Amino acid sequence: MKRPLWRILAALFALSLFAAACAGDDDDTSAGDDSGDDSGDDSGGGDVEIESVDVFPLPPVGDSGEVVLTGGTFAGAFSADEDTMAVLEYMASPEYVERRLEAEVGGFLSANQNVDVESYSGFEQTLVEILQNAESARFDGSDDMVAEVGAGTFWSAATDIVSGNATVEEAFGEVESGYPPVPEIAECPAPEIGPGDGTVTIFGPEVEQEQQGFQQSFDAFTEETGITVQVQGDRSAEEQIGVQVQGGNPPDVFIFPQPGLLRSFVEDCQLVPLPENVVSAMQENFVEGFIAGGQVGDQYYGVPNKSDVKSLVWYSPEAFEANGYEVPADHDEFVALMDQMVEDGNTPLCIGIGSDAATGWPFTDWIEDYMLRLHGPEVYDQWVNHEIPFDDPQVVEVGEFVMDIWSEDGYVFGGLQAAASTPFAESGLGIIEGDCMMHRQANFYAANWPEGITVGSES
Repeated sequence: MKRPLWRILAALFALSLFAAACAGDDDDTSAGDDSGDDSGDDSGGGDVEIESVDVFPLPPVGDSGEVVLTGGTFAGAFSADEDTMAVLEYMASPEYVERRLEAEVGGFLSANQNVDVESYSGFEQTLVEILQNAESARFDGSDDMVAEVGAGTFWSAATDIVSGNATVEEAFGEVESGYPPVPEIAECPAPEIGPGDGTVTIFGPEVEQEQQGFQQSFDAFTEETGITVQVQGDRSAEEQIGVQVQGGNPPDVFIFPQPGLLRSFVEDCQLVPLPENVVSAMQENFVEGFIAGGQVGDQYYGVPNKSDVKSLVWYSPEAFEANGYEVPADHDEFVALMDQMVEDGNTPLCIGIGSDAATGWPFTDWIEDYMLRLHGPEVYDQWVNHEIPFDDPQVVEVGEFVMDIWSEDGYVFGGLQAAASTPFAESGLGIIEGDCMMHRQANFYAANWPEGITVGSES
């Protein structure tokens, strides 16, 4: 069988590691010299007691540099007045982030690069450093595509591929054959920004403590400007906003959960293009890729609010230390590490794509991450915007690259069959159950670790 290029390159790197290991201390058995005796049930590092989990960035490939796949929310305006724009300009500032961090007990991340990392606590510092150190970033592509694809045929194609019902080329070709026309969005005329009435309403999915923290982050803003901000929240805000707009009573500002929904309101010019002062504040405080999610054509409509980091690999520091493993710096080291784990009788990865009606989306995140690493942000944007076919050779190459990893003998706990049937929420738990060493998933997976497991540095 033909060996993929990444395997050949990684093999050369692995040989160098093997040669170095052979020259070392023959009495060191931490790398698994006795793995043949217990390679069955203890694939997570034998009797190592797992007390904590942490993350490292999904390593770059070749000269891709530090690229990050992100998710998160955007604040967009339905009202064209000075008070509303003042609120959005404030939300693009470091001061807003710092005050929200003071008001909330964890859970809020921002890609604002001018916020001191020390403003965050524990594990969140790690995540923010990854965001701030990114050389380029892009929003989750499936959320940015037309909904019929990003939340439809892309997911079903992923399921077919992982289940063995179609090859990458066949499945992506099926997506392309049914790709709906991408709406042409005319540039909306910038309205005249008039005076406000002293009150700005914000509506979004934040509820309870999160909503309270969001509200409190505007206390100082109100004292300084005299503008009252009213934050209202509902978990079904995404469904309600369409009804509110149709009824003629939208909020001044809405917190969009993803760019695709934002874009749908731009199609009919219902959202207000952001004025230059708000755009300048975003450009001053965010890496370009983070504000691109709120851009449609040449105009900006959304201010980045809350961010998620998707390009993460979860692992247990205790298991790594017990086996002598180190966090990989690039893809060659990543593959060499997985090869070493297999040789030691450990399973590198736990994967699960099950998610009820959304089954398949974890595979799409892998595709997006490696599209950025193999072909860069420019091709990524062309793919997301359907400026190249969904089954373009570059896209197929990425899909096959990912499947080469997933289907490599011994790499995935339970193999592809388990990956296809395991719920994503449960799949990472194999790290603490001794089933695997790593799990690629976003920072929001932190909510799935059971009580008693320390997540990163929580101090």
